[in-house]
Amino acid sequence: NDLWTRKQRFMTRFAREGHRTIYVETQFHWITYFLRFKTHWWRVFAFLKGPRKVENNLWVYTPPILFPFFQMSEAICKINAIILEFFLKREFRKLSFESPLVYTYAPFMMSLIKRLKSSKVVYECVDEYSAAKGLIKENVVKQMELETLARADVSIVTAPFLYANKKHLSNDIHLIPNAADVARFNPVADGSVAPHSDYDNIPEPRIGFLGAVAYWIDLELIAFLAENRPGYHFVFVGPVVVDVSRLKSFSNIHWLGRYHFDELPELLAGISVCINPYVLDEVATGCSPLKLYEYMASGKPIVSVRMPEAEKFSDLVMIGDNYAEFLSLVDQAVSGDEDWRKELAMKQKAESIKHDWNSRFELTKKALKNVLAK
Repeated sequence: NDLWTRKQRFMTRFAREGHRTIYVETQFHWITYFLRFKTHWWRVFAFLKGPRKVENNLWVYTPPILFPFFQMSEAICKINAIILEFFLKREFRKLSFESPLVYTYAPFMMSLIKRLKSSKVVYECVDEYSAAKGLIKENVVKQMELETLARADVSIVTAPFLYANKKHLSNDIHLIPNAADVARFNPVADGSVAPHSDYDNIPEPRIGFLGAVAYWIDLELIAFLAENRPGYHFVFVGPVVVDVSRLKSFSNIHWLGRYHFDELPELLAGISVCINPYVLDEVATGCSPLKLYEYMASGKPIVSVRMPEAEKFSDLVMIGDNYAEFLSLVDQAVSGDEDWRKELAMKQKAESIKHDWNSRFELTKKALKNVLAK
């Protein structure tokens, strides 16, 4: 039930192609659990249910609550691995899983992988994890990732920056960026999707952002935009997992929260301009923002900070180098006439077809040809 990214998509596809798959959900540690107790109180009991069958060949398992600081201490990580080994092996036995292929999106799982005696290991890296904020130590995460890359039979990264940094550490590494569900979002570009009814009380122009609002989002930039354009309404669709109290005073900023994925086309249909307001650091440099592909497939004007993944589409994405320039580009996009919008949407739609999840999955299968062989 987390935000859908390539993890959920690819594991669902593998299951539908005949691979028996257990999706182990993101770990919660005790600090996270207490911070999110009001909405996730049930999480402490979820592991008792065992794997829940979602569809044929696909189960989802919620692990028990673990010790915090596992990205600050390898010793704690090893203790958590012992706990996870006990519960996972028990569930594997129930479902007759023997020597499974482990497909990990986390760089710190090698202690567990060794204990599971995995037949094959795939590591997919979607961020520069050592540059993340929170309860981590850069050197500890780097060391654990080094071990994971060295052990993995195949590694996949989502951005050129990650490929350049890790290619010499891996036995077999592939660059496969993010994508969009093009067929779902292209009708927005065609003008055949009506705006979501939740916009009825939010005036235009609406400047929109889809995705989690976390530490990698430049809240100062958002404040600058909202303060300087009180007539624009800034709409944020997705969970807010960072302190935005400073922005609560702006009546033209709207926090709509999470929606079901099926509603995203309607939400994009009601947006005048889409924004990509990342903080420019190593996280942004190594990130392949899924939202950029969804914006593009929807044919919406896009204004982004200057990050490598946005520069790949510099003819379709407007890129600002500072706050004032970003605001000026938003103004240009808002004032663009209908002919300009239609031409842009046509170009974006044509480009988005090259960046569909189906083609990305086929590239992934090709990269994993040897490890998936029976």
